[in-house]
Amino acid sequence: MLQFLKRLIQKFKPTPTPEFIAQQLRKPHGAFAKTIGERMNESNRSLYKLVLQHLQLRPGNQVLEIGFGNGHFFKEVSQKAEGLKLHGIDYSAAMVKTARKNNADLIRQGRLELQMGNSDQLPYAPGLFDAVFCINVIYFWDKPFTHLQEIGRVMKPGARFYVGIRTKEIMEKLPFVTPLFNLRGAEEIQRIFGECGFELIQTQQETEPPVIIYGTTYDMAGLCMVFEKKA
Repeated sequence: MLQFLKRLIQKFKPTPTPEFIAQQLRKPHGAFAKTIGERMNESNRSLYKLVLQHLQLRPGNQVLEIGFGNGHFFKEVSQKAEGLKLHGIDYSAAMVKTARKNNADLIRQGRLELQMGNSDQLPYAPGLFDAVFCINVIYFWDKPFTHLQEIGRVMKPGARFYVGIRTKEIMEKLPFVTPLFNLRGAEEIQRIFGECGFELIQTQQETEPPVIIYGTTYDMAGLCMVFEKKA
């Protein structure tokens, strides 16, 4: 997952433990939230690029990002089509606060609305969204069926859900991946999504540059899975 880990280790003393890193990735908070958000921008850029190249939007679409961090990529999403209405929900109060500052222009123009919350209880009307996406989020779903049923509720029939993750084979080797992470392979993810009314449309895996964590080099690979809500 992360080039930022090396910089984080160098920045803070004593060295952050894997458990601390996992907790911050799940929900950035406290004095480390700002740094975690910035480092996630760096480490997740390739995954965002992979997902955004698949993100098919039309003028006027309603789009939701789940787990937007400090909101660094909303400007790129806003350029995918004319007149988009963007929404975001994040579990971290610190990230919501920072994202509102980082995207003040989009919010002022009425093109972006941000809320604090979780994807198992969304504050949106049924059938609102044309597209939903998330990056490195589904690891932290303890009860994926609850999240997917709620996400499906707020999506239009035929709307698409774009999921960006690192592969299970990669993640299970990384030292900061503690029991806070719920790792699932692509086949299991497809099965769970299918049971919740989503059909897999496309899968693409891309090799990423290797990273060095605690002195060990790890190969990296990103995965984009595109699901469509069944009518």
